[in-house]
Amino acid sequence: MKFSPKLFKELVHFQVELNSIPTGDALSRDITVNWKMYGGFDPNDTFFTDSNGLEMQKRAIDHYDRYQFKGRESRIPRNFYPVNGAIAMRDANGSSTQVTIVNDRPQGGSADLSDQSTIELM
Repeated sequence: MKFSPKLFKELVHFQVELNSIPTGDALSRDITVNWKMYGGFDPNDTFFTDSNGLEMQKRAIDHYDRYQFKGRESRIPRNFYPVNGAIAMRDANGSSTQVTIVNDRPQGGSADLSDQSTIELM
């Protein structure tokens, strides 16, 4: 099938390429790619990940059924999940907008951590 811009008028394609990372200074680095949504997009602290290759799992920021978090634990690492195929956020403002990032390799990912409607892949 030939690509038609009329067919996918709301589709946005990103290709992320990373040049060499300097390693001679013995410092560690976390490389992340972030997507930010504008226009009042509010996922209400929920997002979805495909961590098992079968279905999208609903994730909620700072919520686990079997564990109660304490204030001394870092917020960022406890909200990253395995992302094998895709990560998505839905707008909770009543619109039907959903943003889905499809990745080509397993990565760690999170969304809405900074209260700025972002998706982050590491």
